Amino acid sequence: MALRLVFSMFLTMFLLFGFLFGILAAVSYYFGLAGYIPVLIAILLVLLQWYVSPYIIKWTTNMRELKREEAKWIYETVEELCKKTKTPIPKIYIANIGSPNAFVFGRTPSSAHLVVTRGLLNTLTKEEVRAVIAHEIGHIKHKDMIVMTIVAAIPIIFYFVSRFLIFSPSENDRRGLGAVIVGLVTFVIYFISNLLVLYFSRLREYYADRFSGKNTKPSLLARALAKITYGLSTSNDRIESSTLRSFFIADPVNSVREISNLGKEYEDFNLEEREIKKAMEWEKKNPLIRLFEIFSTHPLTYKRIQALNEMEKKSS
Repeated sequence: MALRLVFSMFLTMFLLFGFLFGILAAVSYYFGLAGYIPVLIAILLVLLQWYVSPYIIKWTTNMRELKREEAKWIYETVEELCKKTKTPIPKIYIANIGSPNAFVFGRTPSSAHLVVTRGLLNTLTKEEVRAVIAHEIGHIKHKDMIVMTIVAAIPIIFYFVSRFLIFSPSENDRRGLGAVIVGLVTFVIYFISNLLVLYFSRLREYYADRFSGKNTKPSLLARALAKITYGLSTSNDRIESSTLRSFFIADPVNSVREISNLGKEYEDFNLEEREIKKAMEWEKKNPLIRLFEIFSTHPLTYKRIQALNEMEKKSS
């Protein structure tokens, strides 16, 4: 599992940056630009995305810094896990969101912010919250905030290059037609690169799950994921912004709340083992859900739970 994750991660990065520099080289050649100019523009756009992202997240999320006296055990949990794994201690925030979830963001591991939602603290046990926090600290340890911010900027570059080429005026009809063709090709690559970024995001979630399993118990995170996804709150204050989705422990938009079709038994958060297995089986056999995974920032929950269960068996 670990070797496959590493290989998939590097192959995805190779394809993303290969597409990026290939298109920039073609645009540079077509318009007679110096080769370094498109590369410089790409780097500037990535840096802008990296710098601005934390501000965007704060502006679009109803969060505030959590005071130590409000939840001393959370601070102690974070400090213990960070010390154990030699990870910089993040600032801790709480988001006034009813849905149970958590995420981290920041420009560097040393400037990371860990956010837990009100719904997470209200619906999970302390041990389950600890496993979720360990997952998020895994993201900090793996520098996922930086990595995902950088790779997420690549499709944006393709999008703007595509728009520029398709809609830019040209006095020469042949050159104008050529620009439109290159622009359409770039738009196709923009779509493909988006899928690669989503796939890369799903890989990072598996890494963070393994990190949590190693530093707490795999079964705790598995149960937390089941509660978060299969017992997801029906509150209307879920995060809809695609900018934030990849940061959460479970995708707040594509979480399998559709499992409500199975009955009201999932509306409390005290899920029994049979309920979890039933939900996993439903998710596994639903072709539409499996198709939607391609466009999701997170793996299907049943896959994550299965991986954690395998990890639990190996460690016991």
